[in-house]
Amino acid sequence: MTVPPGQYQARLKVDATSVTEGFTVLIDPRIAEDGVTAADLQEQFQHNVRMRELVNSVNQLAARVRDAQAKLRNASGTEGDTANRVNAIAAKLFTPQVRYSKPGLQAHVTYLAGMTANIDQKIGRDAIERYEVLRKELDEIRSELDGVLR
Repeated sequence: MTVPPGQYQARLKVDATSVTEGFTVLIDPRIAEDGVTAADLQEQFQHNVRMRELVNSVNQLAARVRDAQAKLRNASGTEGDTANRVNAIAAKLFTPQVRYSKPGLQAHVTYLAGMTANIDQKIGRDAIERYEVLRKELDEIRSELDGVLR
């Protein structure tokens, strides 16, 4: 992950010897010419940290769902109902392997993370708003799964 302009320290430790050196990260002048400020890059960095956490959260939830699906694969009776509920949650989370299908939440999260990382830019309000929508959707799906797997 790229860092915004500012003061940083690098620490090198070899055995018992430790050396710390300060350095400054400057804004790329080409980016500054386009009107992007250090404050814009700080906001982008904070957004990207939140997005990285969201990607980790959605991937952890995906692993829980896949694990539950594997355990309930041949379930019947009450467990069969639980399996159906877990599969309904999976349908919200995963993109089906069918061409032109609606992307699942996991795909939306990773797409947004990729859009805002790796390029120095001013984060659009739409990306920040989309983060909030995806975060809420993830929280709702996690809560639903918690209720099913109690």
